[in-house]
Amino acid sequence: MVPPSSEIDAKLVPDRLWSVPIYLPYLQPPLTDRAVEEAELQFGAKLPRAYIAALRIQNGGYIRLDHPLGRGPVSYIAGIGPRRPSLFSENWDGVKQFMEETGSTKPARVDDLIEISGDGHYFYCLDYRRSGRAREPRVTFVDLEWDDIEEVLAPDFATFLRQLRPSNVHRAYGLVTADSMEAVAAAISRASGFSFEEDLSDLEVPRIFRASLPGQLSWAWLTPNKVRRGFVRRSHEEYDELIQLFPELVDRYPEHADCSFFLDCVEFQSEPGQALVGSLSKLPFPSRALLLEG
Repeated sequence: MVPPSSEIDAKLVPDRLWSVPIYLPYLQPPLTDRAVEEAELQFGAKLPRAYIAALRIQNGGYIRLDHPLGRGPVSYIAGIGPRRPSLFSENWDGVKQFMEETGSTKPARVDDLIEISGDGHYFYCLDYRRSGRAREPRVTFVDLEWDDIEEVLAPDFATFLRQLRPSNVHRAYGLVTADSMEAVAAAISRASGFSFEEDLSDLEVPRIFRASLPGQLSWAWLTPNKVRRGFVRRSHEEYDELIQLFPELVDRYPEHADCSFFLDCVEFQSEPGQALVGSLSKLPFPSRALLLEG
Protein backbone atom coordinates (compact mmCIF):
# COMPACT_ATOMS: atom_id res chain seq x y z
CA MET A 1 0.00 0.00 0.00
CA VAL A 2 2.66 2.52 1.05
CA PRO A 3 6.43 2.55 1.35
CA PRO A 4 7.26 0.98 4.73
CA SER A 5 8.61 3.27 7.40
CA SER A 6 11.73 2.22 9.22
CA GLU A 7 11.37 0.35 12.49
CA ILE A 8 12.63 3.41 14.36
CA ASP A 9 10.18 5.78 12.66
CA ALA A 10 7.29 3.37 13.12
CA LYS A 11 7.78 3.62 16.88
CA LEU A 12 7.01 7.33 16.62
CA VAL A 13 3.40 6.57 15.64
CA PRO A 14 0.78 5.36 18.17
CA ASP A 15 -0.83 2.00 17.50
CA ARG A 16 -4.16 2.33 15.71
CA LEU A 17 -3.78 6.05 15.09
CA TRP A 18 -5.99 5.96 12.00
CA SER A 19 -9.75 5.35 12.00
CA VAL A 20 -11.16 2.14 10.56
CA PRO A 21 -12.77 2.15 8.08
CA ILE A 22 -10.90 4.75 6.05
CA TYR A 23 -13.00 7.62 4.68
CA LEU A 24 -11.63 7.45 1.15
CA PRO A 25 -12.24 11.08 0.00
CA TYR A 26 -9.79 12.21 2.73
CA LEU A 27 -7.12 9.68 1.74
CA GLN A 28 -4.24 10.89 -0.44
CA PRO A 29 -2.33 8.71 -2.92
CA PRO A 30 0.38 6.53 -1.33
CA LEU A 31 3.19 8.67 0.04
CA THR A 32 6.46 8.68 -1.91
CA ASP A 33 9.87 10.14 -1.11
CA ARG A 34 9.43 12.50 -4.05
CA ALA A 35 6.12 13.80 -2.67
CA VAL A 36 7.82 14.53 0.66
CA GLU A 37 10.71 16.31 -1.08
CA GLU A 38 8.32 18.42 -3.18
CA ALA A 39 6.29 19.36 -0.11
CA GLU A 40 9.40 20.41 1.79
CA LEU A 41 10.56 22.46 -1.19
CA GLN A 42 7.18 24.17 -1.49
CA PHE A 43 7.10 25.07 2.21
CA GLY A 44 10.83 25.65 2.51
CA ALA A 45 10.65 23.60 5.70
CA LYS A 46 11.78 20.22 7.04
CA LEU A 47 8.74 18.12 7.89
CA PRO A 48 8.82 16.17 11.18
CA ARG A 49 9.95 12.54 11.00
CA ALA A 50 6.95 11.42 13.05
CA TYR A 51 4.58 13.19 10.66
CA ILE A 52 6.14 11.46 7.65
CA ALA A 53 6.09 8.12 9.51
CA ALA A 54 2.35 8.51 10.19
CA LEU A 55 1.68 9.30 6.52
CA ARG A 56 3.66 6.27 5.37
CA ILE A 57 1.16 4.15 7.30
CA GLN A 58 -1.78 6.09 5.83
CA ASN A 59 -1.50 9.29 3.83
CA GLY A 60 -4.03 11.44 5.65
CA GLY A 61 -7.59 11.00 6.83
CA TYR A 62 -9.67 10.64 9.97
CA ILE A 63 -7.97 9.48 13.16
CA ARG A 64 -9.46 7.58 16.10
CA LEU A 65 -7.59 9.62 18.75
CA ASP A 66 -8.01 13.16 20.06
CA HIS A 67 -6.08 15.67 22.13
CA PRO A 68 -6.96 15.79 25.85
CA LEU A 69 -6.93 19.60 25.78
CA GLY A 70 -10.36 19.38 24.22
CA ARG A 71 -10.41 22.85 22.68
CA GLY A 72 -11.29 21.45 19.26
CA PRO A 73 -11.36 17.91 17.86
CA VAL A 74 -8.28 16.58 16.10
CA SER A 75 -10.62 14.74 13.77
CA TYR A 76 -8.10 14.20 10.99
CA ILE A 77 -4.46 14.64 10.05
CA ALA A 78 -3.85 16.25 6.68
CA GLY A 79 -1.91 14.16 4.19
CA ILE A 80 0.33 15.21 1.32
CA GLY A 81 -1.53 15.17 -1.98
CA PRO A 82 -4.23 16.71 -4.17
CA ARG A 83 -7.35 16.00 -2.11
CA ARG A 84 -8.76 18.14 0.67
CA PRO A 85 -7.90 18.24 3.48
CA SER A 86 -4.25 18.40 2.50
CA LEU A 87 -1.13 19.93 3.94
CA PHE A 88 -1.52 22.42 1.07
CA SER A 89 -5.16 23.30 1.78
CA GLU A 90 -4.60 26.39 3.93
CA ASN A 91 -2.69 29.35 2.44
CA TRP A 92 -3.74 31.64 5.32
CA ASP A 93 -5.16 34.36 3.01
CA GLY A 94 -8.56 34.15 4.68
CA VAL A 95 -6.97 34.21 8.14
CA LYS A 96 -4.93 37.29 7.26
CA GLN A 97 -8.05 39.05 6.01
CA PHE A 98 -9.91 38.11 9.20
CA MET A 99 -7.05 39.41 11.35
CA GLU A 100 -6.96 42.68 9.41
CA GLU A 101 -10.73 43.18 9.70
CA THR A 102 -10.81 42.42 13.43
CA GLY A 103 -7.52 44.05 14.39
CA SER A 104 -6.22 40.76 15.76
CA THR A 105 -2.48 40.30 16.24
CA LYS A 106 -2.62 36.54 16.71
CA PRO A 107 -1.29 34.35 15.36
CA ALA A 108 1.88 36.34 14.71
CA ARG A 109 3.97 35.32 11.69
CA VAL A 110 1.16 33.12 10.44
CA ASP A 111 3.15 32.13 7.34
CA ASP A 112 5.49 30.16 9.60
CA LEU A 113 2.59 27.87 10.59
CA ILE A 114 1.47 24.81 8.61
CA GLU A 115 -2.04 23.53 9.35
CA ILE A 116 -2.33 19.78 9.99
CA SER A 117 -5.92 19.72 11.32
CA GLY A 118 -8.78 22.10 12.03
CA ASP A 119 -12.18 23.33 10.91
CA GLY A 120 -11.48 26.73 9.34
CA HIS A 121 -11.86 28.55 12.66
CA TYR A 122 -9.37 26.67 14.79
CA PHE A 123 -6.14 24.99 13.65
CA TYR A 124 -3.55 22.52 14.88
CA CYS A 125 -0.29 23.64 13.30
CA LEU A 126 3.33 22.76 12.80
CA ASP A 127 4.88 25.90 14.30
CA TYR A 128 8.26 26.93 12.87
CA ARG A 129 8.31 30.40 14.39
CA ARG A 130 10.86 29.57 17.09
CA SER A 131 12.73 26.64 15.56
CA GLY A 132 13.19 27.99 12.05
CA ARG A 133 12.23 25.93 9.02
CA ALA A 134 15.24 23.64 9.07
CA ARG A 135 14.53 22.20 12.54
CA GLU A 136 11.77 20.30 14.31
CA PRO A 137 8.69 22.52 14.77
CA ARG A 138 6.48 22.72 17.80
CA VAL A 139 2.75 21.91 17.56
CA THR A 140 0.50 24.86 18.36
CA PHE A 141 -3.28 25.23 18.66
CA VAL A 142 -4.79 28.45 17.27
CA ASP A 143 -8.43 29.54 17.61
CA LEU A 144 -9.43 32.76 15.87
CA GLU A 145 -12.95 33.01 17.27
CA TRP A 146 -12.37 32.56 21.01
CA ASP A 147 -10.22 35.39 22.35
CA ASP A 148 -7.41 34.71 19.89
CA ILE A 149 -6.32 31.54 21.67
CA GLU A 150 -2.80 30.49 20.75
CA GLU A 151 -1.31 27.65 22.78
CA VAL A 152 1.80 25.52 22.31
CA LEU A 153 0.78 21.89 22.89
CA ALA A 154 3.99 19.96 22.26
CA PRO A 155 7.68 20.63 21.59
CA ASP A 156 7.54 18.34 18.53
CA PHE A 157 5.09 16.28 16.48
CA ALA A 158 6.16 12.94 18.00
CA THR A 159 5.25 14.27 21.46
CA PHE A 160 1.95 15.57 20.09
CA LEU A 161 1.10 12.08 18.81
CA ARG A 162 1.92 10.57 22.20
CA GLN A 163 -0.45 13.05 23.86
CA LEU A 164 -3.43 11.83 21.81
CA ARG A 165 -6.01 9.64 23.50
CA PRO A 166 -9.09 7.71 22.33
CA SER A 167 -11.65 10.27 21.22
CA ASN A 168 -14.60 8.45 22.74
CA VAL A 169 -14.75 5.50 25.11
CA HIS A 170 -18.28 4.19 25.43
CA ARG A 171 -20.13 1.16 26.71
CA ALA A 172 -21.45 -1.30 24.16
CA TYR A 173 -22.39 -4.96 23.88
CA GLY A 174 -20.55 -7.33 21.58
CA LEU A 175 -22.60 -10.00 19.85
CA VAL A 176 -20.90 -13.30 19.08
CA THR A 177 -22.66 -14.86 16.09
CA ALA A 178 -22.19 -15.89 12.48
CA ASP A 179 -25.73 -14.79 11.55
CA SER A 180 -26.34 -12.06 8.99
CA MET A 181 -26.87 -8.47 10.11
CA GLU A 182 -30.52 -8.63 9.02
CA ALA A 183 -31.05 -11.78 11.13
CA VAL A 184 -29.34 -10.22 14.16
CA ALA A 185 -31.40 -7.03 13.88
CA ALA A 186 -34.58 -9.10 13.63
CA ALA A 187 -33.59 -11.19 16.66
CA ILE A 188 -32.96 -8.10 18.81
CA SER A 189 -36.25 -6.58 17.62
CA ARG A 190 -38.18 -9.69 18.67
CA ALA A 191 -36.40 -9.97 22.03
CA SER A 192 -36.62 -6.30 22.98
CA GLY A 193 -39.80 -5.09 21.30
CA PHE A 194 -37.82 -2.21 19.75
CA SER A 195 -37.87 -2.25 15.95
CA PHE A 196 -34.36 -2.18 14.44
CA GLU A 197 -34.39 -1.02 10.82
CA GLU A 198 -31.57 -0.24 8.43
CA ASP A 199 -30.58 3.43 8.36
CA LEU A 200 -30.36 4.50 4.71
CA SER A 201 -30.44 8.25 5.34
CA ASP A 202 -26.83 8.87 4.30
CA LEU A 203 -26.44 5.79 2.13
CA GLU A 204 -23.07 5.10 3.70
CA VAL A 205 -20.87 2.09 4.20
CA PRO A 206 -20.63 0.54 6.83
CA ARG A 207 -24.26 -0.40 7.37
CA ILE A 208 -26.22 0.63 10.47
CA PHE A 209 -29.47 -0.72 11.89
CA ARG A 210 -31.10 1.49 14.50
CA ALA A 211 -34.18 1.65 16.72
CA SER A 212 -35.97 4.60 18.30
CA LEU A 213 -36.40 4.08 22.06
CA PRO A 214 -38.96 5.79 24.31
CA GLY A 215 -37.73 9.20 25.40
CA GLN A 216 -36.46 12.28 23.63
CA LEU A 217 -33.76 11.63 21.04
CA SER A 218 -33.06 8.17 22.43
CA TRP A 219 -31.66 5.66 19.99
CA ALA A 220 -29.99 2.28 19.88
CA TRP A 221 -28.00 1.05 16.93
CA LEU A 222 -26.40 -2.09 15.62
CA THR A 223 -23.09 -1.87 13.74
CA PRO A 224 -20.81 -4.52 12.24
CA ASN A 225 -17.27 -5.23 13.37
CA LYS A 226 -16.09 -6.45 9.99
CA VAL A 227 -16.28 -3.76 7.31
CA ARG A 228 -14.62 -2.78 4.05
CA ARG A 229 -11.28 -1.14 4.76
CA GLY A 230 -12.41 1.97 2.87
CA PHE A 231 -15.81 3.65 2.49
CA VAL A 232 -17.31 6.61 0.64
CA ARG A 233 -20.77 8.16 0.52
CA ARG A 234 -22.74 7.14 -2.54
CA SER A 235 -23.45 10.80 -3.30
CA HIS A 236 -19.75 11.64 -3.58
CA GLU A 237 -18.69 12.70 -7.07
CA GLU A 238 -15.81 10.20 -7.08
CA TYR A 239 -17.85 7.33 -5.66
CA ASP A 240 -17.41 4.97 -8.63
CA GLU A 241 -13.63 5.40 -8.55
CA LEU A 242 -13.07 5.48 -4.79
CA ILE A 243 -15.29 2.53 -3.93
CA GLN A 244 -12.85 0.29 -5.82
CA LEU A 245 -10.10 1.05 -3.28
CA PHE A 246 -9.45 -1.32 -0.36
CA PRO A 247 -12.43 -3.67 -0.82
CA GLU A 248 -10.95 -6.19 1.65
CA LEU A 249 -12.78 -6.75 4.93
CA VAL A 250 -11.14 -5.78 8.23
CA ASP A 251 -12.18 -5.59 11.89
CA ARG A 252 -12.97 -2.16 13.24
CA TYR A 253 -12.01 -3.50 16.67
CA PRO A 254 -9.49 -6.33 16.22
CA GLU A 255 -9.25 -6.68 20.02
CA HIS A 256 -12.86 -7.93 19.85
CA ALA A 257 -12.48 -10.08 16.76
CA ASP A 258 -14.90 -12.74 18.09
CA CYS A 259 -17.72 -10.16 18.09
CA SER A 260 -19.45 -9.84 14.73
CA PHE A 261 -21.64 -6.90 15.78
CA PHE A 262 -21.90 -4.21 18.44
CA LEU A 263 -25.04 -2.88 20.08
CA ASP A 264 -24.83 0.74 21.25
CA CYS A 265 -27.36 2.95 23.01
CA VAL A 266 -27.54 6.66 23.77
CA GLU A 267 -28.07 5.85 27.45
CA PHE A 268 -27.94 2.28 28.67
CA GLN A 269 -28.76 3.49 32.21
CA SER A 270 -32.18 4.74 31.14
CA GLU A 271 -35.25 2.56 31.62
CA PRO A 272 -35.46 1.69 27.89
CA GLY A 273 -31.71 1.08 27.83
CA GLN A 274 -31.96 -1.31 30.76
CA ALA A 275 -34.85 -3.09 29.04
CA LEU A 276 -32.72 -3.47 25.93
CA VAL A 277 -29.84 -4.94 27.97
CA GLY A 278 -32.22 -7.30 29.73
CA SER A 279 -33.50 -8.59 26.40
CA LEU A 280 -30.03 -9.75 25.34
CA SER A 281 -30.39 -12.88 27.46
CA LYS A 282 -33.21 -13.96 25.11
CA LEU A 283 -31.00 -13.93 22.03
CA PRO A 284 -29.97 -17.27 20.48
CA PHE A 285 -26.29 -16.23 20.63
CA PRO A 286 -24.00 -14.90 23.38
CA SER A 287 -23.28 -11.25 24.14
CA ARG A 288 -20.98 -9.42 26.51
CA ALA A 289 -20.49 -5.90 27.85
CA LEU A 290 -17.37 -4.07 26.74
CA LEU A 291 -15.86 -0.64 26.19
CA LEU A 292 -15.24 0.60 22.67
CA GLU A 293 -12.71 3.33 21.87
CA GLY A 294 -13.62 5.81 19.18
